[in-house]
Amino acid sequence: MRTVLSRPLSTAGPHPPAGEARPPSRGAAQGDRAGRRETGALARRLAIGLAAIAAVGLLPTQGLYWLALGNQSAIAAISAMGLTVLVGTAGLLSLGQAAFLAIGGFTAALLVIHMGFGFLGAMAAGGVVAGLAGALVAAATARTVGIYLAVGTLALQYVVEIVLSDVEVQLTSGMGFQMPVAQVLGVELTSEEDWWYFLCLMTFLVWFVLRAIVRGQPGRTWVCMKENATVAGSLGIPVRRARMAAFALSSLVAGAVGVVHGFYMGTVQITNYSLHLSIVYLTIAVLGRLGSIGGAIWAAAVITVLPQALNGFMRALGFDLIAFGAGLEDVVLGLILAMILLEAPRRLWARIRPGRPA
Repeated sequence: MRTVLSRPLSTAGPHPPAGEARPPSRGAAQGDRAGRRETGALARRLAIGLAAIAAVGLLPTQGLYWLALGNQSAIAAISAMGLTVLVGTAGLLSLGQAAFLAIGGFTAALLVIHMGFGFLGAMAAGGVVAGLAGALVAAATARTVGIYLAVGTLALQYVVEIVLSDVEVQLTSGMGFQMPVAQVLGVELTSEEDWWYFLCLMTFLVWFVLRAIVRGQPGRTWVCMKENATVAGSLGIPVRRARMAAFALSSLVAGAVGVVHGFYMGTVQITNYSLHLSIVYLTIAVLGRLGSIGGAIWAAAVITVLPQALNGFMRALGFDLIAFGAGLEDVVLGLILAMILLEAPRRLWARIRPGRPA
């Protein structure tokens, strides 16, 4: 007669000896890693927020020169955030961002000078007109993607320059539209410090709104359209309408920035909205990591300070940037844009820290 030895049933294998620690399960390890990533992300957000607050409060104490650079950086950041949504999230390459700034700026100039609009009203009108122009461009280029779309927006840039240059010559004899002092809720923006606080507030509001849109249903639609427009259309996503919405949003932001730029500079001239400005904004969007709205803010600061840094570097070498370095800024911008598009930073990081994700 056989004796059946009883033992406890277990589906997890033999139990560890008494006193020996049980190894953590795979789920627990993954939970720990997720917790560490969440903690690290929270710490980064806190550090970025503290740095932003410190910059807002400390920059006015550094003198008018740095305050002016900060204002120029904020204007560039706002426009680049709109371009980041268009290029990075929706995947629609544009080389005509400055054209929409010009449309907004000239619309505001005509409304202010000939119809008595105020600053906020002109900014809203300029943004709406530029947004409608962007929607029309998207409708006209509905079947073009990639480099063909870029060429189409490049053509738009030159067309807008030609038309508005003629408007400027006809109405101002080429002197530009002289803008009055901007007023916000009865407060006049007469100094660099006044503009700095207003632009910081505008930057935050635009970042907050665009971030909410990108994280919502429109953003998911644009990402799906970017990955594969044909598949998105087969899933019932209105691709044409989504393209028009992305262009309209980016152009609306650019038009509003064009109005702010005109009031800040005190004059609206077509020479302020050249193709070079479009390339600068595209470089900012790419440098700040396409799709990252907040990245456009620090990238704008880097690109804005770049000419001054190059000037100081050339002077340290004993060269005059005006005499010997003409065009050097454009060359450096082109190199930055090419290196990022070729993923040079990611490859360099992979060589420095092998095994770590870039």
